[in-house]
Amino acid sequence: MAYLLYHGMMLGLLAASCWSAGIALSPVLGRRPGLGDLRLLARFCLGLAALTLIVFLLSATGLLRSRLLWALMALLLAGALVHLTRRGRGAWPVRGMPGLEALVYLALLLALLTPFFLLAVTPAVTGDAGVYHLTLPKLFLAHQGFRPVPLNVYSTWPLGVELLFAVAMAIADYVLAKLVHFGFGLLTLYALYAGCRAHHRPESGWLAMIFFLANGVVGFELRVAYVDLAYAFYFLAAFLFMLQARTDSPAAGTALTLSGLCCGLMAGVKVTGIVGAAVIGALFLPHLVSAWRRGNARPVLTSFLTRFCLPVTILWTPWLARAAWLTGNPFYPFFHDLLGGPDWSSSLTGQLQAWQSSIGMGRTPVDYLLLPVRVILAGGRGYERFDGEIGAFWIVLLPLAAWAAWRVPLVRTCLGASGLYFLFWSLSSQQMRFLIPVLPLLAIAGAVAVVELVGRLPSARGRRLARVLGVVAAATFLVVTQGRELAAGYRTFGVYLRAEGDLLTTAGHPVHAFVNRSLPEDAKLLLLNTNQAFFFDREILADSFFEASQIAEWLRPAASVAQLRKLLDGRGVSHLLIEHRPLPIGYPPVLGELLRDPDHVEQIHLSEDRRFSVFALKPGEAE
Repeated sequence: MAYLLYHGMMLGLLAASCWSAGIALSPVLGRRPGLGDLRLLARFCLGLAALTLIVFLLSATGLLRSRLLWALMALLLAGALVHLTRRGRGAWPVRGMPGLEALVYLALLLALLTPFFLLAVTPAVTGDAGVYHLTLPKLFLAHQGFRPVPLNVYSTWPLGVELLFAVAMAIADYVLAKLVHFGFGLLTLYALYAGCRAHHRPESGWLAMIFFLANGVVGFELRVAYVDLAYAFYFLAAFLFMLQARTDSPAAGTALTLSGLCCGLMAGVKVTGIVGAAVIGALFLPHLVSAWRRGNARPVLTSFLTRFCLPVTILWTPWLARAAWLTGNPFYPFFHDLLGGPDWSSSLTGQLQAWQSSIGMGRTPVDYLLLPVRVILAGGRGYERFDGEIGAFWIVLLPLAAWAAWRVPLVRTCLGASGLYFLFWSLSSQQMRFLIPVLPLLAIAGAVAVVELVGRLPSARGRRLARVLGVVAAATFLVVTQGRELAAGYRTFGVYLRAEGDLLTTAGHPVHAFVNRSLPEDAKLLLLNTNQAFFFDREILADSFFEASQIAEWLRPAASVAQLRKLLDGRGVSHLLIEHRPLPIGYPPVLGELLRDPDHVEQIHLSEDRRFSVFALKPGEAE
């Protein structure tokens, strides 16, 4: 139980620090920004921007240390206490007690979110988290800042959320980093409610939260240390601020700046973040056209460039500069033929493009026509099924939203932005989790459509009852579709109660403990058939992705065992670890010869489940 309380309290500490940083920066919005229901959202966005920038600067200057990060947290929390003391009760983010209906909805959300929290707080590390989402922050902390990571393409891409993971790992552990991503899910839920309250009605916000949670891919992301929920939060926040920026309210300029800030943060989440920023920016074009027709285009265009485009550029450019510093190519590994970059080739570019194009259910004109229906009804495990699921209820909810779009501008804008993003997604890697950013917008559109439909009932009591039943029905559908996940989450509660000792020691495979305990501190390990590097406490070389294997490309020129040894020795490789599983990686045949040659290698470990083998390279054998 102490394990759960500790991590819950530490997540609260990070949230309070973020809110406090937002308070410190609130004066830049003006004394009365007029953001209304979006004020708290604005503070969190400002706080996240401040934390990300500070940690980026610490990492770039080699000052990323636990003591400095703890001092930063303490300073922010002290500032928040001073603010609350001076401003009194009115400074608290939540004011007044919610009504009975809101309390029922909150209790329902708590019951639905608790199992996801229990799953998120497990010490397991999943997929890409073990490749780079958690591995890179661990390396940055160990080296007190940014450092080159050979053969890891992801290490050169924007890593804004990973910097927040580093903060969590510095003040606690990697489980707290997982909870940071869970926290972005909570922020997305809050933004859904605040956005609906600001631009429609509170009841549509409760329904939108349920619609968002009812997607299988969202349930998966809530319990892992990925970045897609952060992308979704920034995308949604930027969208909501852009809606206000397109009005003639006194807060329009402030909202436009905040939208640009969120888009800049989104561009720092992942390499495709700039696409989301472009989609949000495109929403301002109708306002610009309207100003041009009124003969007022110049000041509106100037405001867009300085308030929106400038923050995006300021927050995105440092990541490009960092990639250029590491590889000579700000867009590495893209545009390799033009800009170059280490450990890459035209052949790997072709393999990467072929792999990305193979994800989904085809790329013919007919496939694109059927794509929306297939995404809704045919999602599942495996890249041939988009590697994820969303709710089948969208097959009904989206037509209903299309009906409401004729009457409600908010729904029309949500569907327009979602459609534009979906177009970009369909032309790129069609992985379901990359569609998560549009799910909040679709949830708003669907929720508003349902509320509008209910609003046509003649009786006020009937309308209220229908709203409550709608939320309960949506929650019931969530339980039915994600019942296995919810049950698994609640079952883990008993595990935490019975657990003794440090739960973190139960994570990982025994081979990690063997390597960390038995290999010399200066050993450099080359991973073959696996790229899960997080639990190794030493230098690792591993592929970013197997479908375009940089290791295979690096070793391919070797025509003999001696030449292969020369390549390995050139990078200081002292040990090899192999996971025994069939993968379509084109390793050169000479690699097998090396592993079977007792004059060059010695097998020093075979795991009990015979899944992993560890080999030591014998010194002095290369020619």
